[in-house]
Amino acid sequence: MSMSELLRGAMKRREPVKVLDSTGDEPALSGADDYTLRDIKLSAIAVVQQWAETDDLDDGESYADRLMAMFVGIADANHDGDVTEDEQGVLEVALNAAWDYLVKAGVTEEDAGALLNDWDDDAADRVRDLVASVLPDGDDAASAEIDSFVFSDDDNAPALDAVYRKTVAVRNGKKVRINKRISGTVRLSAKQKVAIRKARMKSHSAGAMMRRLKSMRLRRKAGL
Repeated sequence: MSMSELLRGAMKRREPVKVLDSTGDEPALSGADDYTLRDIKLSAIAVVQQWAETDDLDDGESYADRLMAMFVGIADANHDGDVTEDEQGVLEVALNAAWDYLVKAGVTEEDAGALLNDWDDDAADRVRDLVASVLPDGDDAASAEIDSFVFSDDDNAPALDAVYRKTVAVRNGKKVRINKRISGTVRLSAKQKVAIRKARMKSHSAGAMMRRLKSMRLRRKAGL
């Protein structure tokens, strides 16, 4: 069985998770919750950026296949191929963050849904071309864009209501946008693992983390 068939065979429909309304029911996040959510978002946006630069697809692999594999790599840290319930919760946060980032970059909601829910090959080609056309030049600029998105003042990112219950609150009371799950066994190819490592370097290299710390210190000094 090909890698494409394995990846697509791991997809199955799920019932949409409940959405918290915007009337003050959103859970207050602890420091640990906030750190975890932002760390997942950092990884998700770095994956999208790295995916847009993909030029080494395996035989029979599509851009949709590559992106799905890279998202699996965010949650499945030991790369054992099994997507557990906890890892699925991480994927939900990551995929919703990717949705926001793609739409902000100019991707239509229809294409974002076709890509992140259905892993549609045609949508993947369109989305990749658009994201590649608006990516900032250079690693520093790319890292700065990731930080700007994740730590922006108006950030009302999807949050977990009691992380262990996997309930996702979607921005501005909009319906849940990611309503399918990746489950089962997903084996990553060597090239996909390399792409995941490159994405990790975009968001978690020493340089990126030090720039983030300096920026946060400056914001605190300015009272922001």
